[in-house]
Amino acid sequence: MHVDNLKQMLNLTKDAALNKVLITIVSILVLALFISFFRIVHTGFAFHYAVHVVIALVLVVLYLARNKIRTKIKGIIFLLILFTMAVSGLFSFGLYSFAYAYFIPATAIAFLYFNRRTGWNFTIICLLIILIAGYLFRVGILQYVPESGFMETNIMWFNMIMTIALVSIAMTMFWNNMYSMLTDTFEHIINQQVKMKKMNAELIVARDKAEESDRLKTSFLRNISHEIRTPLNIIIGFSGVMSETKDPETIKKYNEAIWENSDNILKIINDIVDFSEIETNTFSVNKQKFNINPLLVKLEKDFQNKLGQKPISLHVEKMDFEICSDKSRLEQVLYNLLDNALKFTSDGTIKLNVQHDENSIHFSVSDTGIGLAPNEFEKIFMRFYKVNTFSNGAGLGLSISRSIARMLGGEIKLESELQKGSVFTLAMPLT
Repeated sequence: MHVDNLKQMLNLTKDAALNKVLITIVSILVLALFISFFRIVHTGFAFHYAVHVVIALVLVVLYLARNKIRTKIKGIIFLLILFTMAVSGLFSFGLYSFAYAYFIPATAIAFLYFNRRTGWNFTIICLLIILIAGYLFRVGILQYVPESGFMETNIMWFNMIMTIALVSIAMTMFWNNMYSMLTDTFEHIINQQVKMKKMNAELIVARDKAEESDRLKTSFLRNISHEIRTPLNIIIGFSGVMSETKDPETIKKYNEAIWENSDNILKIINDIVDFSEIETNTFSVNKQKFNINPLLVKLEKDFQNKLGQKPISLHVEKMDFEICSDKSRLEQVLYNLLDNALKFTSDGTIKLNVQHDENSIHFSVSDTGIGLAPNEFEKIFMRFYKVNTFSNGAGLGLSISRSIARMLGGEIKLESELQKGSVFTLAMPLT
């Protein structure tokens, strides 16, 4: 936990405690003034009572401005008030006054709101003042002689009891506030420690993800150079030998190889561009109403051409149905799912099935390929991730497809079993 945060928490808690003590002292002083009026008959309007009135006015002002004064300034004012009350009572009435009991909370404030050195110095000063006052009364420099019988009056005993009670209440409130302050502070420390542990755990996870991302990026750069260089070499090589042959069948094969590898390069470049736009939040979708049947027919035709002589059966379910979405983006996602199925299926069947209900439409691409282990279900959608590092592609197709699906308000889910195949289901809203 940062030291500044802890200091700020301590200051806020001490400030709240001082506000409570302020209310308590104001209440005590009001009662003390009320009691003092009973003593005026016997003592006259002594200096001590005048001090009480002035302090009462200071406390009222302090209470009204309690939220505008800094904690340390407020502590100094409290210290001076209690000190003044104790000294004025001590020098007005000597040992007949219990006002010196205010030295106790004043000393506690000096210790807790300032520092140990200040607390000890203030304690010594208080003891010296009591000794000096006692000596001055002893030698007759200060005098206070109560009227005969005053010490036995009910008012005096009531005053003694109330003074002791009020000081006890002040001390109780003070230490209770100190306890609350310390409790709140330690709770805050514990909470901060828990938050730091949680933050550290999150940072470790983030670090691991960053390291994994960095590893995948390195792998991506290594793979992408291969993915681009290999088809370019084929294109350049076949383009060169085409001029040296006049056999139509050979030229046709060369043209097919050039077209296939050009298409691979174009797809890689498109994936990189789309990925860059998604990462920078510049990827856009344009929804409009269209019939999905022509799109399904086009996908079937494109992939029948890609199958060539492979022992794979392709089935694309047709459906005359209208939805509101981005046609080109939907085609891109379905193309990626079918291309992924074709990439990992050497023989068997690839199917594209379509179902819909009142609110959504579901496109399911299933294959009889190599399948996936459960621990790869989420990894397969990570950017740059490739199940087989020797397979074609940049490892961006499925990541881009899921991002596009979510931008269109849909989601892609995966079901798979090793050596039995996979099913990718794209769920999309109708509007």
